[in-house]
Amino acid sequence: MPEEDEPKSAFEIAMEKLKASGDSYAASLTDEQKVEIAEIRNRFRAKVAEIEIRHQDEMKKAVAQRSFEEIEKLNQKLAAEKARLHQEEESLLQKARAARK
Repeated sequence: MPEEDEPKSAFEIAMEKLKASGDSYAASLTDEQKVEIAEIRNRFRAKVAEIEIRHQDEMKKAVAQRSFEEIEKLNQKLAAEKARLHQEEESLLQKARAARK
């Protein structure tokens, strides 16, 4: 815990606000839930990295062919895939947070 004259981190300020609002949700997570949440986040980071690598490979081909329509399609496809993965991740995170073990 920081001393009184040291500035607080953003995390500490946010936790104080949560406690003040009566929302002790984050503090009530079990160790198992925290592990599950970390695993979900790691899994989705890996999935995003995988699609970004695939996207880069496809972009190189499209740039080499000077196919601007294909480049635009690939960028839209990447954005859509990232959005889908983010929604899927958030859904799993909510389930993990809501589960009482």
